[in-house]
Amino acid sequence: MNVLIVEDDAELARQLVEELSGDGHEVRVEVEGSAGLAAGSGDEWNVIILDVSIPGLSGFEIVERLRETEIHTPVIFLTAKSQVSDRIQGLSLGGDDYLTKPFSMDELKARLIALDRRYSRNPASMVSLPSGWKLDPLLREVSIDGRPVALQPREWSLLRIFLDHEGEILTNSFLLDRVWDIQFDPGTNVVNSTLSRLRKKLDQEGRDTHFQTIRGRGHVFRRHA
Repeated sequence: MNVLIVEDDAELARQLVEELSGDGHEVRVEVEGSAGLAAGSGDEWNVIILDVSIPGLSGFEIVERLRETEIHTPVIFLTAKSQVSDRIQGLSLGGDDYLTKPFSMDELKARLIALDRRYSRNPASMVSLPSGWKLDPLLREVSIDGRPVALQPREWSLLRIFLDHEGEILTNSFLLDRVWDIQFDPGTNVVNSTLSRLRKKLDQEGRDTHFQTIRGRGHVFRRHA
C-alpha cells in the first residue's frame, strides 16, 4: 500500500517507516499540519495515518478539510487522547479508525490491512442493486443513471452494510459496531448524520427514499423504493 504518515514525533515516525517499509509498503512522512493536508489531498494514498496533535493544523482539522474537498482516503488517527468524546469527534469528522498511544505496531498493521480490504471489497457482485445503480468500489462511487456520486469511506461502508442486509431492520448499535467498530452506544448521532448524507447523495428527486428509519427500532434499506 501507499501510506502517508503525518506525525511530528521523529522517533515514532522512524519506527513507523521502518516497520511499514519492511512489510513492503511505500511510506511518506510529513511533520506539520499544512504539509500533511497538501500531501493528503493527492489521490495516490491507500491509507493516511494521522496524528491528532501536530504543529499547524490539527489532525481533526486536516481530515475535516479533506472530506470537505471530497478526498475519501481512509484515515487512522493516532493520538494520546483517550477519552471517548475525542474518538467520537474524530470519527464524526470523517476518520475511519482510531488508535491511542502507546499502541501495538502489530495492531496498527492489522488495522491498515483491514481498512484497505474493507474499502476495496466489491459488494456489487453479491447483491442486487436498485434500478440504474452501478458501484465502483475502487473509487467508492455510486453511479445513478450515469451520474457518479462519490462517497466518503464511512458512507461507503454504511451503504455496503445496508446492501448486504437489504430488507432487514438494522439498529444503531449494530451499525456502530459494524461500521465504526464501537461496541456500545455512546449517545452520538453519527449513524443518523451519516445516513442523512447518504440520503441526500443517493435519493432521487421525486422518488421515495431507499433508506427508511423506523422509530424505536432502526433503519432499513429497500432496493425498490
